[in-house]
Amino acid sequence: MKRYPSISGLRAISCLIVILSHIILRLDALNDTLKHHFVFSFTKIFEDGAFGVNVFFVISGLLITTLLLQEEEKNHHVSLKNFYIRRTLRIFPAYYFMLLVYFVAQLAGFMKLKNVSWLTSITYTTYFYPDTNWLTVHTWSLSVEEHFYLFWPLIFRAGDKLRKNIALWIILAVPVIRLVKYIYNIGWIYDESLFTRIDAIALGCFVALYKDEIMRLLENKWKPLFYGSLIILWLLPPFEYLINKIGLNYLLIPFGTTHGTIGNILIAIIILFSVYKSNGIWFKMLNSRLLNYIGLLSYSLYLWQQLFTLNRPSLWVTKFPQNLVFITLAALFSYYAIEKPFLKLKSVFQSKETAKAD
Repeated sequence: MKRYPSISGLRAISCLIVILSHIILRLDALNDTLKHHFVFSFTKIFEDGAFGVNVFFVISGLLITTLLLQEEEKNHHVSLKNFYIRRTLRIFPAYYFMLLVYFVAQLAGFMKLKNVSWLTSITYTTYFYPDTNWLTVHTWSLSVEEHFYLFWPLIFRAGDKLRKNIALWIILAVPVIRLVKYIYNIGWIYDESLFTRIDAIALGCFVALYKDEIMRLLENKWKPLFYGSLIILWLLPPFEYLINKIGLNYLLIPFGTTHGTIGNILIAIIILFSVYKSNGIWFKMLNSRLLNYIGLLSYSLYLWQQLFTLNRPSLWVTKFPQNLVFITLAALFSYYAIEKPFLKLKSVFQSKETAKAD
């Protein structure tokens, strides 16, 4: 698989934002009044876990659709069997290993998950039920991704026009769904639902499908667009604070802020610039050894950070800063003992089967 520059670095930053958001959520260093003060809204982007997840989503849609396009160009065909096997080998081993550890820990009496938490986690259906258990609540994002990728290859194979139209329809439909949910107070659609967050993945797909056209259209405009996107993302939380303060929060419902349609578009611009146009300090930072390594571990880091940011004051391993050490150790074991061997198996399978039709 072709390695795209800056992607690992972007994954690292998004993963670190998620971890930081969960650590700060569990810390009592600032009281609630200060945490919600206008001044602190200027730092919120650096601890906005929902924003971090959407960065993952846009990257995922962009990369997977790009790979499907490359396979189609090379073989004049996209193998559904190969796609789902690759997806299974990439996602399932580390994920179900985490659940296995949870199961053993529950048998030993160290934790207790409700039956519904087990059911929704095992079946990748967490977003259907607003899981309040901290240990498994983060699996909502994995269930959103997996459900999207159940049907996206089928749409992709239906032809260029249909896949482009459906990606666009999803992007346009989600703001409408958010507005309808707000007006009619629909309880079973919540903020971490497929129906309100799928547009981030669809936008990544849309950008991949129109990448050449977008690059040509925005030629010679990339630097101001990039810096403008960074500044707007940074200013969106204080803007949201002020809008909420004057009682006009409903204006932000359809398109959201850092983890809505607006944020997704800004994320896409930053990703395109970082991968295809950047060559300065930003590029060097994203492609540094440290960020590349963190990006390599990002999936396992995301899986295991939840356990060690658990709100259990009596557990030494969940206290800051030592919890960072345990998150890292768990991610290292997960990557080298579970992820990497299966990724090698995935590579062997690809080398033998890539050119075969279903």
